[in-house]
Amino acid sequence: MLGKRRFRIGSRMQARQVAPAAGATILTDEDEANIEAFTVRVGEAVALLNEEVTALTEGRFNVVSELFERKAALLKWLELRVPLVEPFLQHEAAKSRGLPERLAELQAAVSEDSAMLRRMATAAGTIVREIRKATERNGLNGLYGKSGQRIGDQEGGQLRIDREF
Repeated sequence: MLGKRRFRIGSRMQARQVAPAAGATILTDEDEANIEAFTVRVGEAVALLNEEVTALTEGRFNVVSELFERKAALLKWLELRVPLVEPFLQHEAAKSRGLPERLAELQAAVSEDSAMLRRMATAAGTIVREIRKATERNGLNGLYGKSGQRIGDQEGGQLRIDREF
């Protein structure tokens, strides 16, 4: 047989009734567990981003693709849990676990990682553009007739033969 269902609002109301101070933010056991798990995952995200930045600095660019899945899953988990933790960021339970400091570390790590990836993308784009320019310069990009005009530049895009001499 199924047990009695528990709802979050009921737990919150019960916690408020036994709370000593009126008007204070009351945490349930589930709220504290959410804060604890969120703090741990923020630490994991900071470590992962710092690992990626270190690898990029050392020139190990293959690490970006290796860490992508883990980074995406971890950041998605954090994004989905923010609404559960956000109301309690100023609460003593979050401060005692160092959550505000961890969030500041995460923001710094995300900014540094983003800047490194942006520079890497710019460099890759520049390399592709230079290769394209060199290829076009050396290949002349098409066929040319006796007079030096491109054969593909004629109207209709087809080669016309003049039968009169």
